[in-house]
Amino acid sequence: MADTNDFFQNGSRWLRVDFHLHTRADKEFKYNGEPNSFVKDYIDALKKAEINLGVITNHNKFDKDEYKALCEKAHKENICLLPGVELSVSDGANGIHTLVVFSDEWLKERQDYINQFLNVAFEGKTPVQYENENGRSSLNLIDTIKKLEGYQKEFFLVFAHVEQNNGLWNELNGGRLQELGQNEYFKRWTLGFQKVNTHDERTKVKQWLGDWYPAEVEGSDPKKIDDIGNGKKCFIKLGAFTFDAVKYALVDFENRIKKDCPEYQHSYIQKIMFQGGTLNGKIIHFSPELNTLIGIRGSGKSSIIEVLRYVLEIPFSVDLDPSDKKYKEGDQDYKERLVQFTMGSGGKVIISAINRFGQVYEIHRVAKESHSSVYINGQLSFGISIRETILQKPLYFGQKDLSDTGANFEKKLIEKLLDTQLNDVRKRIEDQKNIVSETITRLQKIENVVEQVAELKQTRADIEHHLTFYTDHGLEEKLQKQLDFDTDIRIIQKGNSLTQNFVSDVREVIANHEDELRNFSKGYQSNQNKALFEQYFSIYEKIISNLDVIKSSNESSAKVTMQLHDKQKEIINIQRGLVDEFAEIERNLAEELKNENTVNISSDEFLKLKTKLAQTVQSLELLSKQGDLKDTVSQELTKKLNTLNELWFEEFQIIQKAINALFDKDSALQVMPLYKEDKKSFGEFLEKIFKGSRIKDVTFKSIVDKYADFIDIYNVIETADQKIFGSNYGVFKEYFMKNLKSLLTYQVPNLFEIKYQGKELKRHSLGQRASALILFLLSQKDSDVIIIDQPEDDLDNQTIYEDVIKMIRNLKPKIQFILATHNPNIPVLGDAEQILACNFEDDKVNIESGSIDKPQQQKTIIDIMEGGKEAFTRRKEIYQSWKH
Repeated sequence: MADTNDFFQNGSRWLRVDFHLHTRADKEFKYNGEPNSFVKDYIDALKKAEINLGVITNHNKFDKDEYKALCEKAHKENICLLPGVELSVSDGANGIHTLVVFSDEWLKERQDYINQFLNVAFEGKTPVQYENENGRSSLNLIDTIKKLEGYQKEFFLVFAHVEQNNGLWNELNGGRLQELGQNEYFKRWTLGFQKVNTHDERTKVKQWLGDWYPAEVEGSDPKKIDDIGNGKKCFIKLGAFTFDAVKYALVDFENRIKKDCPEYQHSYIQKIMFQGGTLNGKIIHFSPELNTLIGIRGSGKSSIIEVLRYVLEIPFSVDLDPSDKKYKEGDQDYKERLVQFTMGSGGKVIISAINRFGQVYEIHRVAKESHSSVYINGQLSFGISIRETILQKPLYFGQKDLSDTGANFEKKLIEKLLDTQLNDVRKRIEDQKNIVSETITRLQKIENVVEQVAELKQTRADIEHHLTFYTDHGLEEKLQKQLDFDTDIRIIQKGNSLTQNFVSDVREVIANHEDELRNFSKGYQSNQNKALFEQYFSIYEKIISNLDVIKSSNESSAKVTMQLHDKQKEIINIQRGLVDEFAEIERNLAEELKNENTVNISSDEFLKLKTKLAQTVQSLELLSKQGDLKDTVSQELTKKLNTLNELWFEEFQIIQKAINALFDKDSALQVMPLYKEDKKSFGEFLEKIFKGSRIKDVTFKSIVDKYADFIDIYNVIETADQKIFGSNYGVFKEYFMKNLKSLLTYQVPNLFEIKYQGKELKRHSLGQRASALILFLLSQKDSDVIIIDQPEDDLDNQTIYEDVIKMIRNLKPKIQFILATHNPNIPVLGDAEQILACNFEDDKVNIESGSIDKPQQQKTIIDIMEGGKEAFTRRKEIYQSWKH
């Protein structure tokens, strides 16, 4: 039987199948073309109908030579034909048309056991008597099956047009069907009912047959070439053109037989190409479903996994603790070196991927380059997110990631699985923390202002006291003119400073925005909304006009500023012109004071005191206004802290919602997020900040137990029972207020309690923990691609099948899995669509690909994987049980 490698290069695929075909060898089939053209015409008809698998089932007849000629031509068109016969068994009122499908063994080594069987089935009759649709065999159904079994060769039965004349359902009543439903021969070999049309009839038959019911399939039952492909369609998932593959697909019909050809809705990796390194020239094709990399240790499986991670820019485990440093250096550094070794110096890897909308992308990365590049139709494209636009949230877990159960591993696992879902809220949290910090800075400045005001008031009182003595001697009156000039000059200097700063700031704003504003509308032409954009840019020009007005106005203000500076120079010149006058006044005043024996009085000191008093009063006025803002800023900080708290809670709700979506209440695995419940981290941070305060550990514990976080403490620190904060409340408050920014922006971590089968994960064995974590990983419904390197190291085979494989089989039509594994149960019982057998030899990785249907891959699994033969034995047992 044909097995075309290129046709199945991506592993198993969905094909149209026709289980009921007739040919020219059938007396009921009419062909009017040239005899030598029949084979070509027939295969062309199959190709036109897009049928890649067909069963030749002529009425009570099998023509070996015709079958071989058809197969030879079909093989060239990637079409597989199976040998069969439509046998009219001697049961029911009119006989039951039964499609018998034979394995290659029936025609092996130039033998023709099919016609031998037909001679037995129609014993005592000539071909002329039975080679038509009305010819009935000499045997009833069960005896026919027993005769077929006697050949000890593989076959299976499909009952043709079951609701019509000569159909199983139409020919037998309910009691007889109930008997068949209990017959082991019938159930063992019957794999399909063809042409089931009526819902009510199906329901009745299912009730009669009990818990056993085979696949529903279709066949065109053609009487001429133009009939090929007519009627309802049927699709089968195959990874090789073999009888066994077809048989297993029919047994596993819920997953492998469909009425419509399934289309993948998820994004997936199509292939990966290597230029240089240990995989130079290799192209690895992937299935959109389950891919398993197998091979002995050191065969190159992890190399491929790590290169995939590297090119897709998937990071390693997130938020590693300091305690993980050794693990990081020992494991991640090894993986990084493995990538470079695999790609080689200057090596390049290209991943071809398909997004959810069917768009094909190429992702290129050269060894040691900082980032990958994305190409669409050969053109380099920018701004495309690999892990969102191309592949939807791919997950990667390398070796040891799932067995890493160190500090906070639950949190790290949750963080990794949520990936980018928290990006938005976390950005807003960081922004709000900055706002809180700025508000605390303002409040602390105001707190300092209160102290400064007190100091300035004392300074003012001292100056006024000194000036009283000078006032009593009439100095203020005599020096008033000079004092007035000093005051005038200070006012002008203040005004000039304000105007100059204003002009400078406006000029800076214009400089920051002018170029972008003016260049925005230049050169753009809309293809679809030309009129609208003409209107838009017309309105936009008003902004440019306003910019011109502002710019012109500011230049005018700059000229005004120069005029104001001229006035400052003018008053200073006037003051300088009065120097002699002021000097004469001071000389006369000094002489008067001397005559009065008041030598300790100095006009120079008096002027300095008056200047200092004026500055002090000015500062007091300014600071007093700021001091009045204390309550306002304090209230503002409370609001900002409340907003930060709300964002922390919003983040928790996102996490909670994501987790709840993954597990129903009856799931063996339950994950419970606990808001701000990581009291251990809370306490450690508290002790770190208060180090050196000599506050006792018991005090820290009572604080952590009583309060949710530092915001909670801040809200009550002035009113709470001071005993809670230890024997020295003053020390606690001093440290607290000194580190206010660090404390109020500290987020007490959430805890994640993972329970498996009702018990906390940490209380389970290593194997059970690994089982739970894999189940958790496989529950990520938002991830289109899951890449795992050897997840089964700590699992037993029972756990793998009962939990892991069943979930993979259920999810793989919607998620692409790429798993490197040593356990044969994963590819075998997981029914892997693509198996990549790796072998490292002479510094090169060699790869043999094919699905679980491919005989060579089955042999490879048995040869290189411990327990491979047992896995296939169990597979056979499982399939046998499914048939019942």
